[in-house]
Amino acid sequence: MNEQGRAFYDQLRALEKRAEAACHKAGQLYSRRETEQALRAAPYRVELSGQRISDWLPDDPGAAKVPSSASSEKVWALVQLWSRWAGEEPRERQWRTLLDRAQSARTHRTASTSLGRPVALFTDPFALEVHKAIEAEPTRAVTLPVLPAYIPRAHDARLRAIVSEAVSGVSRVVVLVSGSSTGKTRACWEALELLPDDWRLWHPIDPSRPEAALAQMQEIGPRTVIWLNEAQHYLLTPASDVGERVAAGLRELLRDPGRGPVLVLGTIWPEYWAELTAYPDPSDRKKADPHAQARALLVGHELPVPSAFTDPGDVDALHAAAAADPRLAYAAERAEEGQITQYLAGGPALLEHYHTAPAAARALIDAAIDARRLGLGPALPPTLLEVAAGGYLTDTQWNQLSDNWFEEALAYAARPVRGARGALTRVRSRHGEGPPAHPRYRLADYLEQHGSRARARLSPPTMLWTAAADHAASSEHTELVAIAQRRGLRRISFGLYRALATDGDTSALDGLVEFLSVMGRTDEALAWYQYATDAGHTVDIRTIARALSSFLGCGDEALLWYQLLVSEGDSSVFPDLVRLLAGMSRTDEALAWNRRAAEVETSVDPSELAEQATVEGRAEDALAWYRFMAENGDSGALRGVAVMLVRLGRSEEALAVLLQHAQAGDVFAMGEAGWLLAELGRPEDALTWYRRAAEMGDHFAYRCVAQILASVGRVEEARFWYQRAATVAGDPYALQEARQLEGTVPDDRAAASGDGSQARDFFADDEVPWLLAKERGTHTSRQKPVFPMGHDDFIRTLWGLVRAGRDGGTFSVLDRTYDELNADQVLGLLGEHRLIDEALAWCQSNAAAGAPHGDWWGTAHVLLKADGRTDEAQRLRRYGWEPDGSVSLPWQALPPETPLRPDVLRRPHPASETTRKSPSVDEGGEPEWWRP
Repeated sequence: MNEQGRAFYDQLRALEKRAEAACHKAGQLYSRRETEQALRAAPYRVELSGQRISDWLPDDPGAAKVPSSASSEKVWALVQLWSRWAGEEPRERQWRTLLDRAQSARTHRTASTSLGRPVALFTDPFALEVHKAIEAEPTRAVTLPVLPAYIPRAHDARLRAIVSEAVSGVSRVVVLVSGSSTGKTRACWEALELLPDDWRLWHPIDPSRPEAALAQMQEIGPRTVIWLNEAQHYLLTPASDVGERVAAGLRELLRDPGRGPVLVLGTIWPEYWAELTAYPDPSDRKKADPHAQARALLVGHELPVPSAFTDPGDVDALHAAAAADPRLAYAAERAEEGQITQYLAGGPALLEHYHTAPAAARALIDAAIDARRLGLGPALPPTLLEVAAGGYLTDTQWNQLSDNWFEEALAYAARPVRGARGALTRVRSRHGEGPPAHPRYRLADYLEQHGSRARARLSPPTMLWTAAADHAASSEHTELVAIAQRRGLRRISFGLYRALATDGDTSALDGLVEFLSVMGRTDEALAWYQYATDAGHTVDIRTIARALSSFLGCGDEALLWYQLLVSEGDSSVFPDLVRLLAGMSRTDEALAWNRRAAEVETSVDPSELAEQATVEGRAEDALAWYRFMAENGDSGALRGVAVMLVRLGRSEEALAVLLQHAQAGDVFAMGEAGWLLAELGRPEDALTWYRRAAEMGDHFAYRCVAQILASVGRVEEARFWYQRAATVAGDPYALQEARQLEGTVPDDRAAASGDGSQARDFFADDEVPWLLAKERGTHTSRQKPVFPMGHDDFIRTLWGLVRAGRDGGTFSVLDRTYDELNADQVLGLLGEHRLIDEALAWCQSNAAAGAPHGDWWGTAHVLLKADGRTDEAQRLRRYGWEPDGSVSLPWQALPPETPLRPDVLRRPHPASETTRKSPSVDEGGEPEWWRP
């Protein structure tokens, strides 16, 4: 402290001593708490905490802080009070001169116009969102500071080192990661003591945190702390890219030496850290990377904060400090599992307050918890809470409510608990800010975190969704739509979509058309399509058609939209149309359309479709495509024709095809005919065609001849052909197999009948030549069939059923075959063991809880179909679930009769030059567009 500051300290300290002595002499009590209470009353009416007085007048003068200029009037009020108690006349000019001189040397002031205020002016920890602590039993013996004594732990040493690096001139960022009320913000507050007086602190919050950060970031100057308490509010903005832009701006600031040094101090919960720093799935290249900038900003700069006092040294320090602070003693005695900071922040008392709340207040708090679970807020409008709370009350409770039940419930929820804020706290404007247009309430962090765990498997009631649709900010509706869809809440999703669409949101118009198409509600999808078209917005039906093509059971809906595109003359969609028809096993139509596509040079390679059908186990479809290729001059397609015929059990027909081409001189057909003849038990005929193939230059045929000869006991001839395979064909495996014949005399093989069964067994092991023989370069090797069209979400959900069994759940019958099952087999096993109903309940439970990574609604629909319950499946598909788990009653999804005005469209697309119309149909009922 400088000389002027020491002079002020000495004079004020002496005045306090005189006031204290006078009070004792008069038989009156004196304490700084008494001082604080007296200042609140007339004529002073000043809020001045005992902690602030202790900052100005600690026992050690070297630790004293000179009051800021903003506190000048409070200092003068304190001087007047103590002077009156001491029986003196306060001399205002003398005291103001003492204070002005002390303040003039307090802070090194510069002409900086950068954001923020000098750190020395931040004397109120609650202004920077440090949690208030619980109150101990009142006592006049001790005047407690506003915050309990701080106990540094291991993470504090690391934090102080980072702050020291920033002070030395190097820009730094550090984010403290831990759960609610674990001391993250308090640690940052304590670290501010290391900053010199010429540092500033900027805490962006208005009009919203991310908007404030983005709008003013360019004004940040050197030696500035950027205070990002609860960093997720700045960086995690699902409805927009503002968070990513904030992260990018901070990265640029940190690497700009001309603006440094700066220090970014942030706090965040672990779940938000995980979301912001997660890398996208490398196997899905089409999926966007939503948090690339945030991840680059954060990764490597985390500082974990332990959630409990478990280190013995920390516990010893806690008990030592507790001797002087009853709040610490209270927490040390009652906190479970060392969670001292949580207890100090009022956690258990808050939970007790919540669990013992009257029915209406409990409903209000539950509504707030579920609203936060759905991503609403954090500032929640009271109208939303009031409407939603009704869904958490029974009929009896609702009928017993008083006329002013909401005000009473809100007052209970907002009541402070042991000095910490209550379950719901009104978000108030700061000095200099205008009052908000509508009041907002924020849920206590600790209760939010507890509630998200306790209510994780509970579905929010219908009234919360209704309240959200009517009273939540429109910017939150898009995310709510996605959440409702994941839960299978189709009726609710439609209501949210409808509100967005009728408000002119063009992406919602696109989404509605796809949404209704997936549900099989084609007429209503067309009505919304026309509604958008009439307003001048062209729905992106090509993207919709492609998306529908990948959805289970939505092929017919996809064809509808391709119909519109083709009727307009859009030939670019022919390849998509051909692939869709081929995947639906409508091969004749796919072939016809592919011929038409070839006329405009957009045809699909038939080998692609043949291979896809082969992989998916659709042998008839694959056979049709291979024959189409062969008929159009692709001799290599012959192998596919033969393979598919064999798979279909038509071996003789396959042999006739191969022999026809072999007799015409096709070397490949000769070798394949040899293999099939051996499979059919005709080794001599097989040898004939293998020899001819070898003579025509098929090097692999040499070893095939040798293997057949060996399998029927003609060892010397086999050895001769192995030798030829090695010398003529350069076969690297021939001599090795020949050596295996040395000294061996076939026993059962030599004695076997000449029906060729030995050859069949031999080749069944090796699967040569075309099925697995890579030497032949074949592309039609056998593969395990998978569920058609690659429905990843559906298959992933079915694997979830199996995993539930592996965890000891209902579906343990599936455990033994987990690694071998495909989707069709899972459905079969569920039906065989009568587990469909339990599987349906499991899907609905996961949907209600909003479990990620699964198409619960779609899987339930397929399960019902697999069980033969087609009417139930259709109802679920068309109407979805309600929040209580029941299938919705029929509901309409038509657009409003009032047309949408073009001037209200947001992100409008130009209207199509041609009017989209339903295709004409001839007398036979076939659409004209469908005739390729």
